[in-house]
Amino acid sequence: MGWYGTLLLSRPADGMLPACQEVRQAFGSRFVTPSVMPAFGNRLGLHDVGGGWQRVGVRLFGRERLRLAAGVQELVAATAAPALAAWVSESTCVHLEARTPAGVALSMHLPNGGGSCAYQHPDGRPARVDPRRAVEALEAWAHEAGRSPVPETISSIVHGTWDGSPFAEDQVLGLFDALGCPSEREVLPVIDPQDPAFGDYDLWSYFADNSAGALILAAEKGWVLGPEHDVTPMERDYLRFEDLVWGSVYGGGLSREELIAEYQHLTSRWPDPRSSRRRKA
Repeated sequence: MGWYGTLLLSRPADGMLPACQEVRQAFGSRFVTPSVMPAFGNRLGLHDVGGGWQRVGVRLFGRERLRLAAGVQELVAATAAPALAAWVSESTCVHLEARTPAGVALSMHLPNGGGSCAYQHPDGRPARVDPRRAVEALEAWAHEAGRSPVPETISSIVHGTWDGSPFAEDQVLGLFDALGCPSEREVLPVIDPQDPAFGDYDLWSYFADNSAGALILAAEKGWVLGPEHDVTPMERDYLRFEDLVWGSVYGGGLSREELIAEYQHLTSRWPDPRSSRRRKA
């Protein structure tokens, strides 16, 4: 099974990109870290690419919904800098959105062909873009960002066949390099979301996320669910704690000591999560 997620390239106004509210609201909260995705190392995690620019990979929880194009525009407005987001589906294809304050706007599917695509496109699949226009837009994006693009490499990626080797996420990282944004430094997490000090919160928040995601899906489909499907108070508390953990992974949130105190408060309120999540029939 390949990777699903978004790779972001932006320059936050301050702090770390995962701490930006606009990022979590539009692209998700499950930032790539070495402990969560050991097979990937941290190549999709947070990287400093110089000049205040950063890139990071992020995935969605079940209760979150991708807003790719709108999210990029909101990130541009919040940072007053260009932003680029690439949704990767099954490590096979990419939906790319690029915007700048000066008005550069590019929506593109990679591979940039007109044929059918069997992979997931939560924000809709863009139509084919004239390759020359796409390369010009990406060059303009890079110049406005103050970077030095490599047009030949950008062109080869836009014109590429994308036959699965290398994986789509690596192609995107290659595009970031070609835009003049190669990694200069890996930024390690300050909080491990799988820290043993947080107990088995991830198990109960997983169940809670499934419940919350099912309610959102039902609303999207127009299904009517009974009260037995409501998220319980215990589940809401576990989701709140999960938000605190993931909002702190790369800094900008709570310290490890503060999170441990929050977890202790959580377990004192819900000493038996198994019985507390039971619903009335």
